[in-house]
Amino acid sequence: MRSFVIGVAVGALLGLPGCTKIQSRDLIREGNADYRDGRYREAIEKYTEAISLEPDGVTVYWNRACAAESIVLKSKDPEALKGRKDYADMALSDFKTWHDRLPEPTPEDSEQYHNHRLAILDADERCDELLTHWLDKHNKNPNEEGLYSTIARQYDKCNRTKEADEWFEKRITDFPDSVRAYHSLAIRRFEPLFPDPESGGLFNSNLSDQERLDIANGVIGLLDKANQIDPKFRDAYIWRSMAYSQRALARRYSDDVENQTLEENLNRLLAREDTMLAWRQQKAVCDIDQLPECTEEQLKAGEAGSCCMMPPPPLTTEEVAADAELKREIEQQIRDAEGDANQPPPSKKKKGKGKR
Repeated sequence: MRSFVIGVAVGALLGLPGCTKIQSRDLIREGNADYRDGRYREAIEKYTEAISLEPDGVTVYWNRACAAESIVLKSKDPEALKGRKDYADMALSDFKTWHDRLPEPTPEDSEQYHNHRLAILDADERCDELLTHWLDKHNKNPNEEGLYSTIARQYDKCNRTKEADEWFEKRITDFPDSVRAYHSLAIRRFEPLFPDPESGGLFNSNLSDQERLDIANGVIGLLDKANQIDPKFRDAYIWRSMAYSQRALARRYSDDVENQTLEENLNRLLAREDTMLAWRQQKAVCDIDQLPECTEEQLKAGEAGSCCMMPPPPLTTEEVAADAELKREIEQQIRDAEGDANQPPPSKKKKGKGKR
């Protein structure tokens, strides 16, 4: 949105009587001076008086709209909401009057009008009007995919989370071959995993381990679909690496390796596997960017931008193979134990009484 340009409505004054024309012009100049000094209410008073002398003006409406909008954008005090609404109404009306009275509005003029309108509606927290605007635009341009995220975020601002989620999902339904649609929904689903910044933790401790596992698995599935469409879509690898890291953190096991249960031992191996998978996603990004691994000399010389700066793999090839073999053994032991638990207890034969 361009910076406000306050002008004097000279052209519209030419048909006014001499004294009225001069008086109106002087009022607009005084209003402009008040506006530049941040005295927006005083400027509005001057512009309003000029409008009473120049009812058919054009530029003066732009000037008053800018002054009223400045008040709206700076009104943060909840006690000033009523006054803010009045100024928002004035700004919206004046910008429309300005646009409607332009002899031949250019596309740039129309864009300025709509941008100012949206800024005012947003600052005055008019959720319903903003939603109406974006939904109307979607109805006129149903193939404009970017509007789906805009509408979803607007529902979020209006504290209507359910409808926001529906629009992220609707985007995939309407654009099933869109990499960005899957990516956007994946990020949306990932959001609950972020820890509270003030906690200093690595994950959201308000969620259970199983909830975090389920969320991470869902995110990975969506990102897998994105890369099925475009294997070189690098953002999917970045977020999938984060999802694997979150999944690893959700695997709970005891530090006492000697006394771990079968389930804990399996979780330990799965966490190691997730850590390795997270590393591989980072490596994939370097491969997409065609960056070779950094040598020690490059790192020392500060040439990391021209090479792949990432830590060495968390597991060696031998450790990956050994973990896979041990994982198969433990999974079989768990299946065997579950099978034994499901077997009915051996029946005891009743002793017959015999024939008399």
